[in-house]
Amino acid sequence: MNKIYSMLGIARKGGNISIGYDVTCLDVKDNKSKLVLIATDASDKTKKNVQFICDKYETKYIEYGEKEILGKSLGKKMVSVISVKDINIASYLLNNI
Repeated sequence: MNKIYSMLGIARKGGNISIGYDVTCLDVKDNKSKLVLIATDASDKTKKNVQFICDKYETKYIEYGEKEILGKSLGKKMVSVISVKDINIASYLLNNI
């Protein structure tokens, strides 16, 4: 497990991330999200929709990791979309990817 996945696990315990498409879209619309992570193996429709919403509300997004590995680091089965709500965690992720 690398530093990125460890940081995501810590952020989840601290309540600084939201997991899932619907919650992420709400965070972006409410300007709570500082960074959106999209799994590289997420469906094309999910990627397109999340990228459109992020562009519309001027939120940064990156594609990183696979659904199963992201889910495992967060204590779930599979996770396609994650919203990071803390600016310090978001900057750490951006600098280390």
